[in-house]
Amino acid sequence: MLTIANLEVVYNRIARVLNGVSIEVQDGETVALLGPNGAGKSTLLRAMTGLLSIHDGDITKGSILLGDQRLDGMKPDAIVRNGVVQVMEGRRIFIDLSVEDNLLAGAYGQRRDVSKELAEVYEQFPRLAERRKQLAGYLSGGEQQMLAISRALLTQPKLLLLDEPSLGLSPVMTAEVGRLIRQIQKRGISILLVEQNAAMALNLASRGYVLESGRLVLDGNSRELLDDPDFKEFYLGQGGGKASTNFRDVKHYRRKRRWLS
Repeated sequence: MLTIANLEVVYNRIARVLNGVSIEVQDGETVALLGPNGAGKSTLLRAMTGLLSIHDGDITKGSILLGDQRLDGMKPDAIVRNGVVQVMEGRRIFIDLSVEDNLLAGAYGQRRDVSKELAEVYEQFPRLAERRKQLAGYLSGGEQQMLAISRALLTQPKLLLLDEPSLGLSPVMTAEVGRLIRQIQKRGISILLVEQNAAMALNLASRGYVLESGRLVLDGNSRELLDDPDFKEFYLGQGGGKASTNFRDVKHYRRKRRWLS
């Protein structure tokens, strides 16, 4: 399915943000991409979707393949037609359009009848059905996220890129997003899941990669990462030892990152 090999990305011809990143996503597989803010996760997604140029970014080395089709250098609309679709961080719905018009935007230009798929969306999310003619900007944050993901599914993607789908959502809506992702998995759609909620991501994914400062520092199957002592301390807050009420102590890592030694 997806193969990214030795990818390097530079912004403004000066700042190297990705340095030799290689990842794979197999057919029907969900893979988590984890890392702190500024690690390069969004840059990797921009490289995959052809959106680097609007941020003055360039791929200077490496390749991005979807099957045998090379995506690097391809225009964004062509990438979507080849089956790679992204749900961006912050949802990015059309707030001045109705719920139904937002959904129909997902199938724009595909020249097919989507009435059956629309009916399935409304059956799955009765709240969207109730508000189908209402402006999407009046939906709650969780409802907007459901709308954004449902809109992406109407493009019939081969690979779905989910960028922080639980960001800003309540625990109840976060669980709902997780339920939706599991339903997508049952349809055989490959997913690259970018998440700050590492525990949620790895419970949904079969494998994971950890990106820091533009480099991959850890990778493995989800159980291996969840059991890894360094990963537990730095990403799950399970460093062990006596709990402290002092913020300075909480922010001080008791173990040096193995990948930085």
